[in-house]
Amino acid sequence: MKTVNLGVMLGLALAFTGCTSLKSGSSRQQTASSRALDQQQPTNVQTENRDQKALEKAASLTSGWPDSSIRAAKEIISKYGDPSETTSDSLIWRNVAPFKKIIVHKEVYSHRFPLMHQNALEHIVDYKAPLGKVDDVWRYNGSIVLDRTKGEMSSFAENEAMNVLALNLSNEVMAGRMGAEAARITFGKETMNFLNGNKSAYTSVLNFGEQFQTADQGETITTKIRWIGDPAYQRRAPSTRQAQEEKIKK
Repeated sequence: MKTVNLGVMLGLALAFTGCTSLKSGSSRQQTASSRALDQQQPTNVQTENRDQKALEKAASLTSGWPDSSIRAAKEIISKYGDPSETTSDSLIWRNVAPFKKIIVHKEVYSHRFPLMHQNALEHIVDYKAPLGKVDDVWRYNGSIVLDRTKGEMSSFAENEAMNVLALNLSNEVMAGRMGAEAARITFGKETMNFLNGNKSAYTSVLNFGEQFQTADQGETITTKIRWIGDPAYQRRAPSTRQAQEEKIKK
């Protein structure tokens, strides 16, 4: 009888210990789950709040603007904060690395390449374009603008990813690594990948470094025009004329 009672007591003790351990393990698991949920929840709430605030800010700054402009404004405000400057027809961000300037435009233009969209967003970078490649860039994408005097390259699109893609491929063309037609095909493929949720380096970051001293002030031509109209100048040897013209450039 004593042996049975001792066995029962041992069994009860083991059962109690097991239940206690199970209960403790369950509590620890529940606590860990709750902690993970608590850590996750503020992040989601914070993201939602930021997006909501960006939408409200964009709506207030672009009241009456086309929907494509409002969407672009929400994207850029959510990513970079309030614009540096606002006008009646544009929102402007300055020196937002790696971009020199970002502009959301009220006036938009429809563009069919590679799919129908409206160009409401412009990204600008300092860039010194080689003269021999400008035509190739325009054959590749009509939404690329090259300003030789300012030393700038800009792209117009509906969102930042498409502008980054356009600028990257423009650089590939001007560096001679890709022809105009190959760039057009690549742009189309990358666009479809992006729309399907597959981002790449082409649509995520600029793949060329920041450039400096890209502006081109050109050269004065007034003196040269005056020389051309001078018969005495025309009688001079070509080498002499060239030497005089070189002095003007200096």
